[in-house]
Amino acid sequence: MKRLSSDELDEALKTVAAYGTITAAAEALGVPRKTLSARLARAKLRDDEPSTDAAAELPEFPDDDIPVSEILDNMERRFEKRIAAQSARDWYEVKIKGNEPIGLCFVGDPHIDSNGCNIPLLRRDLEIMSRSGMYGVNIGDTTDGDWPGRLMRLHSQSDTSLDTARRLADYLLNDSGVNWLAWIMGNHDTWGADADLMRAKNIKQIPMSDWMARWQLVFPNGRRCKIISSHSFKGHSMWNLLHSNQRAATTTAEAHIYASGHLHNWAIHQEENAHREFIYWLVRSRGYKYIDEYADRLGHAQQQHGATICAVIDPQADSETRFVACFADLAEAADYLAWKRSR
Repeated sequence: MKRLSSDELDEALKTVAAYGTITAAAEALGVPRKTLSARLARAKLRDDEPSTDAAAELPEFPDDDIPVSEILDNMERRFEKRIAAQSARDWYEVKIKGNEPIGLCFVGDPHIDSNGCNIPLLRRDLEIMSRSGMYGVNIGDTTDGDWPGRLMRLHSQSDTSLDTARRLADYLLNDSGVNWLAWIMGNHDTWGADADLMRAKNIKQIPMSDWMARWQLVFPNGRRCKIISSHSFKGHSMWNLLHSNQRAATTTAEAHIYASGHLHNWAIHQEENAHREFIYWLVRSRGYKYIDEYADRLGHAQQQHGATICAVIDPQADSETRFVACFADLAEAADYLAWKRSR
């Protein structure tokens, strides 16, 4: 590589002086910042030392990466894309095609691969949820997941392999007959690669969210039902199973339904908030793990109902109190929905 002339070194000094920064000067000269910095260093050596004939001509190597300014440009574009994607998921809309009442089923933690999963009940409920006008929301913990750390020993206690567990999850997502409108990833889902595998299997493009989703049903007549579905909300009370849901309804955004799971117990409650002037339902689904050695060791009694809570939503209701009605008995909810749709 040719030795830089004094004119080239002078040009480097003058350009930096004119533009104020090395980055701006490098862009003006059309050279990488690292190259200009090297030229400035040579110019300083030239000015600080007496001029002598060089004993050797050292090579000048090209940069092995793009300029930092271009890296920042790419990072800025990626950030803008991420912000736009995040904003689009906040209160996303699911458009229902008719104004007839529908049933929205909040499916509690399936744990479909667990030895303790109530398979007969789950299969019965999947058949009910596949009927006309019924839709599903998976609250999370589809499988036991890939047990981490010291919990790995629990794999040896399961009759189901990890591969079979993932096949069962794929069945629930794609082949169970349920029209899913939302799918939440719980803590068990995010152990290992299961969450990424579920997204890869999501051929129907069902909205999937980590832990919580804020979304709304939109009916042709303009009626909207706002829902916050979370694997669990923040807060806990040994006396009130819906404490964390109530906390969300009191301190966060207004919604018609605050639905959760996670704790393997159930409760439903309707209330009017006079200060914030809205009516809402609190829902916690029990789920399908009916044999639970962990709960037994802690002395927790096992509830026998409320595996899935169904909200019957009537967009033609003439009052807010009749807009949503929640049922802990899925078969009863299906009968009520059929009656509402036949009127």
